[in-house]
Amino acid sequence: MGIRESFRQTQREFAVHRGDIVFGSSGNTTTAIKAGDATASGKPELAYQIRKSAPYVPTGVAVGDLVWLWSDGGIVTCLHAPTGEVRFQERFGGNFFGSPVWVDGRLFCVSTSGEIDLVEASEKFNVLHRFPLEELCHSTPAVAGGRLYIRTEKHLISIGGEKAAPRP
Repeated sequence: MGIRESFRQTQREFAVHRGDIVFGSSGNTTTAIKAGDATASGKPELAYQIRKSAPYVPTGVAVGDLVWLWSDGGIVTCLHAPTGEVRFQERFGGNFFGSPVWVDGRLFCVSTSGEIDLVEASEKFNVLHRFPLEELCHSTPAVAGGRLYIRTEKHLISIGGEKAAPRP
């Protein structure tokens, strides 16, 4: 299958690996494209595709040689970006519209039912914690100034940041 055929449906995401692999999603397929060398008139070529449990809405995260995909149905996949080798594919559970974010070696993702789900960003599947927010959430967390911001159905939640100095 060629690159054009890989993107017949509406593209849902793009995440760029720091090397020469570009990831895009169309339907429930994540496609990895090896970018061509513009100086040598090289054309991009299809590197590989992930069809099993690929995300439709959430965008993947690429750090170093690893890419994590978090599917709408709660399946987390870790890939070796250059080769497409699946390092793990595990069912986390829940439903997700928001995308995961990487913070200090951890992936944070919020389920539609409003639970912050936290896994280790490594080649091994390791659930670190689940925090119930008790409110619906369809957004991707934002990270700024040492804080994690989460927009739920009715609130904007801020987690982290510097601790206040004790009062005398």
